[in-house]
Amino acid sequence: HAHTFRRFFALAAAEDIMPRPLLMIPGPIEFETPVLEAVSRRGTSHVDPSFRETFSEVITMLREVFLAPDGQPFVMAGSGTLAFDQNLSNLVEKGDRVLVINTGYFGDSMGEAAEVYGAQVTHLRAPVGGAPTEDDLRQALASASYKVITVTQVDTSTAVLTPVEMYARVIREMSPNSILLVDAVCALAGEEMRMTDWDVDIVLTGSQKALGVPAGLAISVVRPRALEAFRARSQAPSSYYLNWAKWLPIMAKYEAKEPCYFATPAVSHVIALHAALAIITS
Repeated sequence: HAHTFRRFFALAAAEDIMPRPLLMIPGPIEFETPVLEAVSRRGTSHVDPSFRETFSEVITMLREVFLAPDGQPFVMAGSGTLAFDQNLSNLVEKGDRVLVINTGYFGDSMGEAAEVYGAQVTHLRAPVGGAPTEDDLRQALASASYKVITVTQVDTSTAVLTPVEMYARVIREMSPNSILLVDAVCALAGEEMRMTDWDVDIVLTGSQKALGVPAGLAISVVRPRALEAFRARSQAPSSYYLNWAKWLPIMAKYEAKEPCYFATPAVSHVIALHAALAIITS
């Protein structure tokens, strides 16, 4: 403990002597000292008992932060965009209808990603700086049925915060079997998100925004309705790396603190995520 305090005050003194610009963008953001210390530790094996313990606690804390006690977390090496790809590749089959509640650049990106897997994509837009209203959504749902409905909680290109809770309520009323996927890259841990209470099926994010971890982790929490839709696919997903059939047993093994391997996780980033989640949940 004495060594940690000496290091902390030495770093603080160095920053006072050599000031640097303050990073004030949506992400990457300024990182807490425990997160920086975690990511700078010496190399650790992905099957080391201490890492398995850490990853298990990360999975538990993600459920707490996403407010999804019935959710299945996925933590992969990659950016938030990889999380787009991961979820859509596991849910969308050729010809499926996808509704994108679009408030900016990242709605466009989500639509493009869905089209890669053969989706028929419809964009529900609003004037720049606004979000589709409840009436707009009701009209869209009355005109067609959709397997997947996506929304960006905060789109950094427009700074629009969408009313996810209201959208979820309308979707459950009018299209109860649709999968509601929320891109919360810019919002998760910064804006309110109650996955289970609002009946949101998937929330995805990246490590570098409000979670406060260096860029490099694609994080999703997936609830039962979406997992059931995955298991009901007529064909296996076209992606090898992103296939939930590969990742579900890996996540289960890590949660049980058992050794496992499919693809090497970003060990240092997972350790840093543990530090960040510990700060948030405390």
